[in-house]
Amino acid sequence: MSPTFKNLLLLITAVLALVGGYWMAQSLNPPEPQATSLSFGGGELIDFTLPDLDGKKQAFHQWRGKVIVLNFWATWCPPCREEIPLFTALQKKHQDRDLQVVGVAIDNKTAIMVFRQFVNMNYPILIGEDEGLKLVAQYGNRMGSLPYTVIIDRNGTIVARKLGVLTQVELESLVEPHLNPQKISSL
Repeated sequence: MSPTFKNLLLLITAVLALVGGYWMAQSLNPPEPQATSLSFGGGELIDFTLPDLDGKKQAFHQWRGKVIVLNFWATWCPPCREEIPLFTALQKKHQDRDLQVVGVAIDNKTAIMVFRQFVNMNYPILIGEDEGLKLVAQYGNRMGSLPYTVIIDRNGTIVARKLGVLTQVELESLVEPHLNPQKISSL
């Protein structure tokens, strides 16, 4: 065999080994499917205290009496980042109707501060870190997948939970009936 043929054969063997190794790694660790589910009802507001971006402790019960959109998210989560403009628009649209969006970032303060330089968010962001993971489980997300959104009515009752990305239509349809109590009685 000529040296050129041996080198070519060695190169082909190496490429096949790399491709085979990659294929094996992918089959042993398949990508997680995008989790999504929507459920209604079940539970009461769980009070907690987390720091905001200024380091000030914020008690969740301060928003009781309002319709609350509680969103668990992270800067490293593309679907979470996709939802932020929806929450910003919702907060702006309904700010005079006792609606409060609250974001709990499963992230560290530095990452959030850098992120906020590029993204407009007109609602409170609380720093969850590890405590946020425990909290998201208490609110019904045992998998810990993000984004996860909980809708809480004026009485502190959880009326909906959504694992996965919300659309604008979904978000409005989950919130609107609770902003207009008279609509609830006519259902």
